[in-house]
Amino acid sequence: MFFKGQKPELLDDAAMQRFIAEGCITLQSDLPRDYHAGIFAALDGLQEGGPLGHNNLLPCVPELARLLDEPKVRGALASILGANYYLHFHRHDHFQYPGAAQPLHKDGDSHSHYAVDGLRRMHRTRFAMLFYYPQDTPLEKGPTGIVPGSHYLPRRALEAARQEVHEFHRRCWQEVEAEFGKGIHANQEAQRALQRRMDQFRADNPALFQAIEQLEEPWQAARVPLVGDAGTFSIVHFDIVHGRYGANATDLPRHMVKFLFVRDREPRQPSWQHDGQPWPEADDALLPVWQSMWAWHGGWPSSAPRPFRVADLDGEDEQVALAAAYTCGRVASGETMQLLYDRFQSENAATRTIAAYGLVASHRMAVPWLMEMLSTADAEFAVRIIDVLGDIGPEAVDALPDIIAAIEHEDANVRRYAAEAVGTVAQGQRIDSAPLAMALTDEDALVRRNAALAVARLAPDLADSDALVAKLCENLQHWHHHVRGWAIEALQRLQSPKATQAALRYLATTRWDAAPKSGDVLPGAKSPRTVVAQPPA
Repeated sequence: MFFKGQKPELLDDAAMQRFIAEGCITLQSDLPRDYHAGIFAALDGLQEGGPLGHNNLLPCVPELARLLDEPKVRGALASILGANYYLHFHRHDHFQYPGAAQPLHKDGDSHSHYAVDGLRRMHRTRFAMLFYYPQDTPLEKGPTGIVPGSHYLPRRALEAARQEVHEFHRRCWQEVEAEFGKGIHANQEAQRALQRRMDQFRADNPALFQAIEQLEEPWQAARVPLVGDAGTFSIVHFDIVHGRYGANATDLPRHMVKFLFVRDREPRQPSWQHDGQPWPEADDALLPVWQSMWAWHGGWPSSAPRPFRVADLDGEDEQVALAAAYTCGRVASGETMQLLYDRFQSENAATRTIAAYGLVASHRMAVPWLMEMLSTADAEFAVRIIDVLGDIGPEAVDALPDIIAAIEHEDANVRRYAAEAVGTVAQGQRIDSAPLAMALTDEDALVRRNAALAVARLAPDLADSDALVAKLCENLQHWHHHVRGWAIEALQRLQSPKATQAALRYLATTRWDAAPKSGDVLPGAKSPRTVVAQPPA
């Protein structure tokens, strides 16, 4: 290997703090320029969304593994996600030649954690993305742009307006499917029918679309381009707001390769080069959030919070409201917790989303109340409670029996969140494999997906893990690619020869040789001749 024996280059405190605050750290690869030129050439001819590329990107361009093995890359990822992070099955080459700017967005949370109410994504860094440029990418090349710090903000007003559009699109899709059948993407007539409905909706609702444009303006103003030479890579929080900053105005294509990475275990100590200093004081509304994230990454208690106003919890400024919620949770007195409890039960999704972050920041303080509420909650409220307990993680261990019981809930959505939450809350506990084995056979694909993810997270903690091997192997052939993806990850992490052999058999039978004829001669070389032994004279 190119980097055999080289230790990861861990981030220092300043770089780690920059990642926590901004959600992004940008570095330069130490690989030579001809390596990046080779990657650029290899990416040409692949399909951005097809089988030759997309999630098959590494088999198509196996040389990318050298970049992922580079000490700078390994060190940055280990600092952010812990030493045992692993590569997610989703990866993508964003090809641009030419083309316009891309709308700002957060990536589909299906690859990480489904956001409750479509808003509450998890702040704690359990997933991260790597963006890599194999070519020089100045501003005129159409670089990716990000909004620093946006991974913390749910964008409540904007997402509420967008939700109206999404809901109409969902209804239109169902209507078109009822008329034309499944497979709209492959049916041009169905696509045109869907587009006509959406065009009419836009014409009938000019005020809604004008409001969306106005709400997007502050995000557009705050974005910054990720420019750099060939070999520049950025590691970003999965939920950061991003998009193509501008059009590629050159005559050459631009590639941006995206990889997704996963935290294996909840942090118990710093995984970067920490010098023991606390988070520095700063005059920023999000300071309480940063301090809480710093403490979580380091595995130590949060520092003393600063004062806040109760009215801030209910204000429209998301940074101020989040800071107030985190401060309430860190104070964790009866009075401040009641402020969060009341708002967490609100009928307003924006209000309860902010309160949920404060409950997570309180660590174990909120757990008894959440358990009490869960005992009588309907399905919708149970999902919100279990979501918070799962985000709290191992400190919510007292609620583990209730979460495990919810894996058998009649509502599929409750089962989904319960299966996932077990994977964080049960870490460090010796638990029975039976509930997860049952979830791996659930009729709902996302229950299976989250159960497989939980098995991967709990591999060292599971009693009788061999009982899961057959169930995981069955899921390797499931129709949903998330179920297949997490099943193979779980098999690789179970500390069992039986699981390892099952994983190796699967990977051996699904391997893909990227070259057209493996073992052929180098380009331009003569074909080797077969030497026939001559009979003795």
